[in-house]
Amino acid sequence: MKILIINQPLNNRGDEAAHKALVRSLLSKMPEAYFTVLFLQSYSPEGIRQFTVDDDRVVYVDIHPQGDFWKVAEEWIVNGKTSGWNSSPALRSMRNFYEAADFVICAPGGICMGAFQDWWHLFYLKFAQILRKPLIYYGRSFGPFPSDTERSVRFRDESMALLHYFSFLSIRDKKTEEIAQKIDGLRYHMTTDVAFLESPCKDIPKEILNAIGEKKYMVFVPNSLVWHPMYKGKVTKETVIEFYCSVIDIIQNRYPELSIVMLPQIFASDDSERDYLFFKEIAAKKQSNNIVVIPDSYSSDIQQTVIAGSELLIGARYHSVVFAINQNVPFVALNYEHKIQGLLSALNKQNCMVNIMETFSDSSSLQNTLEVIERLLPEIRKDGDAQRKSKEIAAECLGRLTDFMSGVN
Repeated sequence: MKILIINQPLNNRGDEAAHKALVRSLLSKMPEAYFTVLFLQSYSPEGIRQFTVDDDRVVYVDIHPQGDFWKVAEEWIVNGKTSGWNSSPALRSMRNFYEAADFVICAPGGICMGAFQDWWHLFYLKFAQILRKPLIYYGRSFGPFPSDTERSVRFRDESMALLHYFSFLSIRDKKTEEIAQKIDGLRYHMTTDVAFLESPCKDIPKEILNAIGEKKYMVFVPNSLVWHPMYKGKVTKETVIEFYCSVIDIIQNRYPELSIVMLPQIFASDDSERDYLFFKEIAAKKQSNNIVVIPDSYSSDIQQTVIAGSELLIGARYHSVVFAINQNVPFVALNYEHKIQGLLSALNKQNCMVNIMETFSDSSSLQNTLEVIERLLPEIRKDGDAQRKSKEIAAECLGRLTDFMSGVN
């Protein structure tokens, strides 16, 4: 059996964890399956290398288009015209991979089909639809679908057509399920984040152990937010940094005995997007010897092992919360969009969440958020039930997927 994986996000430790968990799990459950992970001018060969699952049955392909590819692809995306696809060598190469596959799986990830309105995401999916290939949309969030512009309406309509085309659709959070329930005739399977399929445990490199030292520690994972459609142009990086510095003050007052370890999740080559540099700015502003910023060169497996050894986690990145649950570590989730809220709703862990979506609207909202965090910290505990439930749901949905691909009713 040949399986093609498309739309794999890169440069994010959470997406790396989901990719590795899915591929390694499918390799284990489907010994007859071979996998191709397809990228289209990824601009990140190092990102692909860091995501790679080292197995003879998995290959990673990065097609680099030339000539009129982008013009032809734009016609596909914007105008729905497919007549020119044979004029592009890259499109022909893509078509060969699609046609050779028994199944096409859209890699787990965020809301590309929704708030981000990622047309290139739809491009990969529509390619499978036009070729009438069985298409699996696995472990994804989607929506909401605004209709305030003609382009938004077009994106919504294309998305709806694809949602009804999918051969197997699985949803990873409750907020997305609420959207799905309002779409007539949509069939889907509920899951949790794909990263819950495994709990990696690796040797922590000596340089990380030396940086952390002998003290007990907690993990703090901020999010710059200024890249997100909800915050872009509405909040400055300086304001966000001030907020996180205030959170650090709360942590240090409550847990003076703990070091604060900051784990970057985004390792993009563009310096403006790297968590590591953003975290260094926060640490420099605080000027505290108690803060350790781990470089962004360490894998998601190592990150999860570091989190497993921590006393607690405060995270404003979705997958930092996933990692804490996966390793049964107490956490406070700083909810910046519906992914975190949806996950915690499914696991009945909303009591560990602080909503920051309105935090930056005015000074009183910001102060209120800080007070909520301060009140919540003494209340958080380990929760083996949440860990167990998340893993059971993830494993059950994967079983349904493998049964589907194996032709089991």
